[in-house]
Amino acid sequence: MGDPVKQQTAAPQAPAALALEAAPALLQEVRRTLHARLGVGRHGLEPMLDELGQTLARLLPGPGDARLSPEEQDKARASFASVVDTLEDVLEALHRSGRAGRVLGWGER
Repeated sequence: MGDPVKQQTAAPQAPAALALEAAPALLQEVRRTLHARLGVGRHGLEPMLDELGQTLARLLPGPGDARLSPEEQDKARASFASVVDTLEDVLEALHRSGRAGRVLGWGER
């Protein structure tokens, strides 16, 4: 068969690779969901979503595109995580506000 050590190290990397490949599609799904839920109110979130998209493009370059150095990758990941955290906080605030009845169309279940 194969080397058991290689098989053990390959398995955990596969889900991470699939997640990275799915990230741009997931970001598009987030955009569609926000558009459906917030309509015009999503415009204030667009700069954050654009930044996420740009960072993903830098982290996941296409064929022939320059790859980031390991240090630049670390910085890009930290920036991405920071924007995701901020976006999460904003969406949670909108959700709480919607549940309190102050934002129509958000927070309903």
